[in-house]
Amino acid sequence: MEKITIIGLGNMGGALVRGLEKSPLQSALSIDVYDLDPQRVKACGAHVRGLSSLEEIELDNNILIFCVKPQDLVTIGKVLKGRLKKNVLIVSILAGKKTATIARELQFDGPIVRAMPNIAAVIGFAATAMCANEKCETLEKQHAEQIFKAVGEAYWTKESLMDAVTGLSGSGPAYIYMVIEALSDGGLKMGMPRDLAFKLATQTVLGSAALVKHTGLHPAILKDQVTTPAGTTISALHVLEERGLRSMFVNAVEKATLRSIELGKDE
Repeated sequence: MEKITIIGLGNMGGALVRGLEKSPLQSALSIDVYDLDPQRVKACGAHVRGLSSLEEIELDNNILIFCVKPQDLVTIGKVLKGRLKKNVLIVSILAGKKTATIARELQFDGPIVRAMPNIAAVIGFAATAMCANEKCETLEKQHAEQIFKAVGEAYWTKESLMDAVTGLSGSGPAYIYMVIEALSDGGLKMGMPRDLAFKLATQTVLGSAALVKHTGLHPAILKDQVTTPAGTTISALHVLEERGLRSMFVNAVEKATLRSIELGKDE
């Protein structure tokens, strides 16, 4: 591969540009970017080459990263259909769009990686899961892994689980933001200043996640370590269990997964 082209410069596309600046790929491959909004292209700076249209995309020895909405695949397909060389690598973050669907829309018989990062990519803390079609060799997989490790952590899985990945980690930050907001409101209700409640809630969620990752212990074990007989924590946990907190999160992941499947259905 000689080049990376990022199509779509929203939150995720912009994060990938910034991450790739610090990645080993940046020194090995030049970067092109395209977006309908020329201001987004301009904001990338002089280190990348801005494209004014999809027609300017290099059709060989290129890694094309699709960072647009799922429905925009049809638009991209109208321009690139049947024109891409087999030495191109397609990397797609389009929710619900299977590698087979992408291959068909582009009339492309080469390597495709489907990935689902999340919004934490903007600060380099994304959780990304990836799968590859049968055309992907080791080198293409390495390139894809380097791309997403530039904005966080990346893991390989099978395509049949990608919709569930979308429901869990793709949409997951929104669930956690609601948790932080709710904890803050709880502190506010009990008389805390809003700013202090917000800071404590944020650091509590951050620290709790960091401890799980650092220790490698199951969350249930860590939960038991802070839950004492007849204490404050068990009283709170009883309410959360009574109100169905676990079921709500499980159902949220399920609903988002089903929506991802719906988005991926052929029209």
